[in-house]
Amino acid sequence: MVSSRTSALTRREKDVLALAGRGLTNQEIADELFISARTVKCTLHRACVRLGAHNRTQAVIQAIRRGDLHILEMFSPDDLAELLASLPTELMNSVYHRAQQNSRYTPAPSFIVTYDRGGSDKTQIARGVECVY
Repeated sequence: MVSSRTSALTRREKDVLALAGRGLTNQEIADELFISARTVKCTLHRACVRLGAHNRTQAVIQAIRRGDLHILEMFSPDDLAELLASLPTELMNSVYHRAQQNSRYTPAPSFIVTYDRGGSDKTQIARGVECVY
């Protein structure tokens, strides 16, 4: 028998974790999936047990690390571009260099992110996704 810690997540657990990863409350997740808040709570608990996590945040991170949940199931490409654009250049460079060291990473072409912070445009050069705000 397979331990519950190594069992794959159900589709419902993935859906709930994806919405939890976006920061939604149990009630907001319930409204989005047309289920009860109690069902959300139980589903999160089951996912935590399967993943060996102590809370929803750990569960989301573990699911991503295990490959059970992809970040694009939580965020649209536009949402991700906005999140990346909010990073300081030094941090963005550090993340990029660490990703290059990861054997699963395949470099993508350069892109330019332009975004507006309180009236002043700022441009960052990064890698992976093309977006202009």
